[in-house]
Amino acid sequence: GTLHSRGRDRAVVSHHYDLSNEFYALLLGPAMAYSCAYWTSGDESLTDAQTAKFDLVCRKLDLRPGSRLLDVGCGWGALARHAAKHYGARVTAVTLSRRQHAFASALVAEAGLADRVEVLLRDHRDLADGPYDAISCIEMGEHVGERHYPAFAGRLRGLLRPQGRLLVQQMSRGANAPGGGAFIETYIAPDMHMRPVGRTVDLLEGAGLEVRQVEAMREHYARTIDAWYDTLRERHADFTGLVGEPTVRLWQLYTAGSSLAFAEGRMGVDQILAVRPAGPAVRYAAAP
Repeated sequence: GTLHSRGRDRAVVSHHYDLSNEFYALLLGPAMAYSCAYWTSGDESLTDAQTAKFDLVCRKLDLRPGSRLLDVGCGWGALARHAAKHYGARVTAVTLSRRQHAFASALVAEAGLADRVEVLLRDHRDLADGPYDAISCIEMGEHVGERHYPAFAGRLRGLLRPQGRLLVQQMSRGANAPGGGAFIETYIAPDMHMRPVGRTVDLLEGAGLEVRQVEAMREHYARTIDAWYDTLRERHADFTGLVGEPTVRLWQLYTAGSSLAFAEGRMGVDQILAVRPAGPAVRYAAAP
């Protein structure tokens, strides 16, 4: 299919994220978050670091009881459940993955949060139910593509209320680095596109958003991926039973190489906080 057509995007998401819910549950642990964690000490667990990341996102978005949050590319629903349970937000969570949708919906019901969290199996291009008080986009923007990103950023702005906040957590690459590279784009996550963080800031501002804060988290990702790699190695037999030896070997190469890329600064990850301005004279408080 055509690059980033709806059909091809669905196929790419299915290839990567529908591998096996059991595989990801074993790899990611109880937090079930497939994104960079936020490490605040030397001895905390991966689960604690992911919880710290959820809190960081919710604080930056200034979530309060009754806040309406859109979580674009919600994964298995961990951030959506956290925002609803601990911050009282009303969350619309969106994914293209059928297995993620089923898993996240079941966990929302199990947690007794069905009145506050709705999980949709939907393309982000079909969202039109704003305005939202806040939008989170955690490591989904890499899948949008270079040509489509301006329209994507404009759509997010249009879904926000004036003075509403957007938090984009997104991988970046160095100015002279290839980003994911041929191996990852062939065997793991096809069609991903990464750019230097400044270019993403330009695109968000070009869509009419005011960027308020950029926080680099590169070292946090190296440590996160190291935790995944250690689990792959320690539970090798269990992973092999789920997806087979060739896939486990691919993932060992993927995580080892990715950790090195972040450690050496060839890749990065950043949280970009932006606001939809209400008007040229409006001033905003600094992010927490």
